[in-house]
Amino acid sequence: MGENGPAWVELFAGGRLCLFGEHSDWAAQFGRHRGYCLVVGTDQGLHARARTDEAFSVETLVPGPDGRPSGRTRRMQCAWQAKQLRAAAQDAQEFFRYCAGVAQEMCASGAAPGGLDLRITAMDLPLRKGVSSSAAVCILVARAFDAAYGLGLFPHELMEIAYRGERLTGSQCGRMDQACIYGKTPVLLTFEGQRDIRVEPVFPGGPTAMFLVDLAGRKDTVRILCDLRQAYPGSAELQQALGPDNERIVRRAYAALTAGDAAALGALMTDAQALFYAHVAPHSPAELASPLLHELLAFEALGPLVHGGKGVGSQGDGTAQFVARGPAERDAAMAEIAKAFPSMHCFPLTIQPLRDDNP
Repeated sequence: MGENGPAWVELFAGGRLCLFGEHSDWAAQFGRHRGYCLVVGTDQGLHARARTDEAFSVETLVPGPDGRPSGRTRRMQCAWQAKQLRAAAQDAQEFFRYCAGVAQEMCASGAAPGGLDLRITAMDLPLRKGVSSSAAVCILVARAFDAAYGLGLFPHELMEIAYRGERLTGSQCGRMDQACIYGKTPVLLTFEGQRDIRVEPVFPGGPTAMFLVDLAGRKDTVRILCDLRQAYPGSAELQQALGPDNERIVRRAYAALTAGDAAALGALMTDAQALFYAHVAPHSPAELASPLLHELLAFEALGPLVHGGKGVGSQGDGTAQFVARGPAERDAAMAEIAKAFPSMHCFPLTIQPLRDDNP
């Protein structure tokens, strides 16, 4: 106990970057082919503190229209009752709904004995940009309950609670998103029908200098997912792209990552993007026209500085990712983008080999 009540616990939840394999998670649920994804956590995320409480309350930083922090805060509260938490989770106009969805799962299942006071104190993760900001929020809430009450939940249990909580809001998220719980450790995710996800850590053979670009555009992830899900059962082209073709690329990308071969990894991103443009994007033509993404990927000044790049997450004009030729080239590439596209924002990301601190 602290001087003025229960002790606070400090928390962080980062975003999730899908390096390869977007959309293969939900496609695998149709049972036609396994889905494979390579993902890694972002440096950007949500910082918060939490403590036990009788009710469930969240103080959040309010994002502006561009998905970035606006400097304003908002506090919301709900009684610690499953019915009221469910109603809050299903209020489509409320950002609080993601937090409430996870709280409802904790309450209804009896996993947590009481409520929570959660304060999000800092946020540099772009929202609605394809880096799993909603999943990061859900993982943050699940972790907050776990830490505040000492529940001792395993990562896969926290992932499941976060997933069910987000789905309760009406989100069509796949099971890839909650992999942000593993932070900066790259992971290979395998999906097969309705079976549990297989999660395997990846051991990079060397550092890979990357960067993300918030395209300052718009994307409707719900519409993209709806379009592709509707098309998938009747489209052999889409089934091939999200099944065997995706598996081929992910297997090669896994080999490149474990070898520390940044050049091969970047080239595979370019190949994956070409596959996406040709065989996936036509099934959601309005949302996946992606003019900003097209323009940036074709930006000639980046040619000498990067090995390749592609879209992120569900794609659209949300976020792009690039493999740079090195840290200095990354800085130069981000500077070129800042000059040519002043509304876009760049974020560095380095995939590091796991350290061995043993003597």
